[in-house]
Formats: sequence, C-alpha cells, structure tokens
Amino acid sequence: MLKVVSLAATHDGDLLFSGFDLVLGAGDRIGVVGPNGAGKTTLLRLLAGQLRPAAGSVTAGPGVRVGYVPQQMPDPDGTVAGFLEGGLGELAAVTSELRVLERRLAAGEDVLGEFGVVQERWTALQGWTAQARLAEVRQRLGIEHLPDDLPVRAVSGGEQARLLLARALLAAPDVLLLDEPTNHLDAEGAAWLREWLRGFAGGVLVVSHDRAFLDAVVSRVVELDGIHDEPQDFPHGGYTAYRAEKQRRWERLLLDFEAQEKDRRRWEADIERTKQQARGVELTTGLGVAAPHLKRVARLVARKAKVRERRLRRQMESARWIARPRSRPPLTLAFPGDEEQAGEVVLKVRELTVAFGQRVLLDGVELDVRRGDRILVTGRNGSGKSTLMRALAEAGGGDEVAVLPQTSDGMRSEATVLEFFRARVPVYVDDAERLLAGHQFGPDQWDVRTRSLSAGELRRLMLAVLVNSPARVLVLDEPTNFLDFDALDVVEEALRRYRGTLLTVTHDRYFADAVGHTRRWHVEAGAVTES
Repeated sequence: MLKVVSLAATHDGDLLFSGFDLVLGAGDRIGVVGPNGAGKTTLLRLLAGQLRPAAGSVTAGPGVRVGYVPQQMPDPDGTVAGFLEGGLGELAAVTSELRVLERRLAAGEDVLGEFGVVQERWTALQGWTAQARLAEVRQRLGIEHLPDDLPVRAVSGGEQARLLLARALLAAPDVLLLDEPTNHLDAEGAAWLREWLRGFAGGVLVVSHDRAFLDAVVSRVVELDGIHDEPQDFPHGGYTAYRAEKQRRWERLLLDFEAQEKDRRRWEADIERTKQQARGVELTTGLGVAAPHLKRVARLVARKAKVRERRLRRQMESARWIARPRSRPPLTLAFPGDEEQAGEVVLKVRELTVAFGQRVLLDGVELDVRRGDRILVTGRNGSGKSTLMRALAEAGGGDEVAVLPQTSDGMRSEATVLEFFRARVPVYVDDAERLLAGHQFGPDQWDVRTRSLSAGELRRLMLAVLVNSPARVLVLDEPTNFLDFDALDVVEEALRRYRGTLLTVTHDRYFADAVGHTRRWHVEAGAVTES
C-alpha cells in the first residue's frame, strides 16, 4: 500500500534521519517511537505528502487513499460541522458550491446551466450518502452529541482528538497515519480505538508514546533515536518487546564501547611511541652522531605516526565510533517538601455548577483537597475534568497552586529555555542549569528559544518548571501528552519525589501507577465520586 525508499529529512539545515526504507501492507501495524525533536511528526507529514523529502521517495499503491491524523487541531476557529465536512474531500467543495447555486437560483439568477454541471458532479460523487456517512462516523466515535454549530475551540481535548479521527475516516482511507492518537482520549476512547484498529483492514503507521496502546496494537516498532541517522528497527512485538530488545542492544553497545576504548588507548600509546622514536632519530641526526640514512628513517617513522593519527581521527569521527554512554544527571528538586501540617484543607469548592448551553458539566459539586493528598482524576472526555481542575486552581489562587493545562497554547516566545525557567523558578543561574540538566535539557539547549521547541520538549520544560517551583500544590491536566519514553521516566521520578499536594488528570495507567496516588475522583454525569 505504501513504499518508502531511502527517505531523508532535514530541519533548519540539520539532518533528522536518512535511509528510511519501509513497505506498509494491508494489516500491518507499525509503531514509530523516539525522543522529542527526532523527526517523527516530520516523517508522518512526508508520508502524507504534506512535505517534500530531502532525499528518497514515497509511493502509494494504485488507488490507495492515505489518511493522516495530526497531533493537534489545525484550525480551531471553525465549527464542528464545517471541520467534519472537510473530510469529505472534493464532495465537500462540490456540496458547498451546489448550496450557493441553489440560493442564487432561488433569488432569480440565471445559473441553471452551471447548477446542472455541479449537480452532475455531486451525483457522481454519491453526495446523497454524505449525511449518512457523517452521522455514522459521529455515532461510532461518540461525538454525535456535539452541535453542528459548536466552535471547535469550545470542544474538550478528547473530543477534538475524536473529531480529527472522524474527519480522516470520512475519506475511507486504506492507510492510516496516526500522530499520538491517544493524546486527550479517555480510557473508553482509547479502548475503542484499539478495538477499531484491530478490525481495520488497511495498514497503520502510528507515532505514539502510549505504552499500553503500543503493546495492544503494534507488532513492529521503528525508532528514530536522534543518535543514528538511520532508523532502528525492532521487528517483533510492541512496547514491552521493544524496551527489552533495546536494553539487550544497549548492553552489547557497552561491551563494544569498552573493547573499543582499550583499542583506542593502545593506538594512542603506539602513536606516541612512534613520535618519540621519530624525535629521537631527528635529535641524534642533528648532533651528527647517526648516519645520513637515519634521516630517511626518521621521516618514515614520522610519516607513519601521522598516518596512524589521521586513521584514528577518522575512526573517532566516523558514525561507527560508539559515543561514550552517559548516565543521566542526578534529578533533584529546587525546593524542600511541604512541611506544613498534613491534612489541612488547601483547596475547596462549594456548590460548583458549570453548564455549556443546555449541557450541565458539573452540578453542585463540593470537594476538599488536603495537604499531602495525591489525587487521580478520571472520567470520560467532556465530562468536566478540566473544568474541575480550573475551578480548583482558581480556588487556591496566588503562588500556592501551579497548573499544567492540557495544551501549551501561548507558551512559545522569544525567551530561551534558561530564561523561561528562571523567570518562573527563583534560583541562581548555576542551579537553574543543574536542574534543567536533570530534566534532559543540556547546555546545547539552554539558549534555544522556546518557540523552536517541539511540543514534547515544551511540555517537558513546563513540567520541569512546575516540580521545581515554590508552589506546594500541583494541578496537572494530562501531563504525559507529547512526552517521549525518556521524558516519561524523568517526569515520573520527579513527581514521585515531589512532596507537595498533587492532582492529576490522566488516562495513562502506566503513569498513574508509577507516580502513585492516595485518592481517586471520578467525574461523571455532573457529579464527582471518590473511590
């Protein structure tokens, strides 16, 4: 269905990856993983035909339709109906044109000939099936309750994710390219998507850091690791098999590195001995002690040393040279834990009622959050979880509460990573650099402007700010969105160490188990129940 040959991509002149070869057939389920900024979204856009590659080619089979589902809503300013109708392709444009001509005819204009041509095309595209297709897809994805005229930006993150998938399915694709499809999806939505993909006859290539989703859906993993130019292939199994095989490869790499280091030290010692020998011959010749032929010997020895030096340098610069494995910088927090009286009520809401039009999200909710609580918040998309988190944050006020929203809108600016961090975490430069290093921001990124960061990098920076801020209450709305596996490890450890009060909305069960919670709230039908 899709054939990729020697594909290469660059960003701002830097190579992201090269030599990407892939054949995607019916029934294939391939997961693409890798650190933020390694080029995963770029890869999907290349396969979807939205970008031109630096080298290589992408070829779809005859008549194969490719559907691409991006991470985020491209245009949140339209309505629900307008966005979905865009998935009908040419039919959407023809239908729109037909409606305009109908209005012009009703107004008495002489456009009957033009109307006939457009109506004929509408018939050829089976336009009469459009509404039935729209209704079916909306029902299957659980978004039939959304009004047609509702602005997309007023829809919850999970419902936006379903809208993106619905729009792609309307085109009846043979190949699906999915970019973080479970971001914002609730547990029911993610379960539905897993089941639906099992029955999908076409090929699927999915970028995801949802560990449970990868284990359930994919049978092969391709990694863009940001180190090797070429992708690393893990042909058997999902996330668990990938991590096990990656560990085995890493252990072999360590053994190879140690052997290589011994070889390098032997080479350098040999070169130094050769240089010393050459210098000794030259010195002897200069004093007139040695015969003239020794000058030639000295030159040959010196040349041999230079040849060995060049060869060693080429080896060290070669892509085959194994970089020294580095341990992760120690993860520490900027401020001590909350030492106030445990059990004190730090946040509370009373008679909280929130409605959107005729739809009541929260109805007379009353809650207390006590100091030291670690609360997991669950519920279906659109049930009011994010609304509840905003209300609790507003109830706290001041610097006591820090909030991580679902999206990073408005966070990009000309500020550098270091400036962004220090503007929110009051520490000296040296301490800021040390704390950033513990969150995977090395010296080469301290001066990078936040507008240039990938979605995952920006998310990780915001989390680094929150766990290191003086705030003693953290409110996190879907904190794992856009994070890669290494970032998830770091964030999970940071939140385990955090000794303040924690409220987390997440559907990532791996994350919830790793961080740990003492209470659980479930939001449903306007109420919040504790279990």
